[in-house]
Amino acid sequence: MTILENSFSLPNTPLMMLGLLLVSGLLFGMVASKLNMPRIAAYALAGLVWSEDLLGGYLNIDMTSWTEPLTTAALGIIAYLIGGAITISQLGRLGKVITACTIGESFGAVLAVMGAIWLYQPDVGGNPVWVFALMLGVFAASTAPAATVAVIHQYRAKGPLTTTLLGVVALDDVLGIMLFSIMLLIVAGDSVSQTILFSMTEIIGAILLGGLSGWLLAILGRRVKNQHFLLPMVLGAIFLCQGFAEWWHFSPLLSVMVLGFSARSAIRAGGDRLFAPVDYLEELVFIIFFTLAGAHFKLSVLMQGLDLVFIYLFARIAGKIIGAWTAAKLVSAPTVVRKYLGFGVVPQAGIAIGLALSLMHQPELHDMAVVILNVILASTMIYEIFGPLATRYALVKSGEVNLDEEVR
Repeated sequence: MTILENSFSLPNTPLMMLGLLLVSGLLFGMVASKLNMPRIAAYALAGLVWSEDLLGGYLNIDMTSWTEPLTTAALGIIAYLIGGAITISQLGRLGKVITACTIGESFGAVLAVMGAIWLYQPDVGGNPVWVFALMLGVFAASTAPAATVAVIHQYRAKGPLTTTLLGVVALDDVLGIMLFSIMLLIVAGDSVSQTILFSMTEIIGAILLGGLSGWLLAILGRRVKNQHFLLPMVLGAIFLCQGFAEWWHFSPLLSVMVLGFSARSAIRAGGDRLFAPVDYLEELVFIIFFTLAGAHFKLSVLMQGLDLVFIYLFARIAGKIIGAWTAAKLVSAPTVVRKYLGFGVVPQAGIAIGLALSLMHQPELHDMAVVILNVILASTMIYEIFGPLATRYALVKSGEVNLDEEVR
């Protein structure tokens, strides 16, 4: 259809759509900075404007069919920054706290969602409610590292809560993958050996790949003297690591997190050389990632099973907060960690959606998988807006940010 035939149509080309997302994301982000609000929530709103149910449908443009490579690349860069933000010395000081809090907030969310679904007793097409409750509960474990990192970087947060938060969001995705594999063993009848092999291959393989890649990157980083070569070198390492992880069926996110951690550890004092170039890209990456997330909004998905969506939302948040507080208290974590860590792990996105999509490939679980996918997609839309606000609240209340020094 030409522009003359429909004056409200725009060219449905990736460059046009990417330009619209960047410009609108920038404008919304500037307003958010003026209001001293998390910019990534504004980016998600900017993307939502171009979704199928709003301007995207009216202007006959599709913001979703071409986005997978971009979102994968953006998430890889964010995972690299997470891995590089944690040092061996920090793990030595807070390793016990990070591990305990990861277990506490993850299992707190799983148990809270399972309990809420069991009490609600939804109609799941004749399937046992306990199976549906277990499946949906497992999805509550993971957190969206991109949202947490974006808020931390925007407000230049630094302190025990920030360090613990970065470690927790890195580890709970690993735990989420393991719980998902165990859940399939229980409800889908996979053999114990297959489940153990899948989990160990995905996780251990990712650690080995990321560790070796980080070590090689550190060696190259010492030898490359021209500063202009550092950015393409780091991006090449990130994308190759992701590519090999996908090829060998490892966890791409975990692989790149370990890449960042390994590179920082291997190069030590000179680690900033491998992260400073990427820092210049981080705002661009956040704009792309979160506007694309907002552009995937579908009102019809939100309205389907609205009751389950809100039960999942509130039960998961309560489980995260209570679980994190309980675990932090048991290991005598700093007061700010006990009080506010749960708010920092509210966001949820990519990992949960990816696992929900993979669940669709289980024929015997297909009916429940459709419902779960809708719940995860709908709740993710809400988390993209309100999750960063919860993280900001935690960081501000902990005293680890100075709002006057926010990165604008």
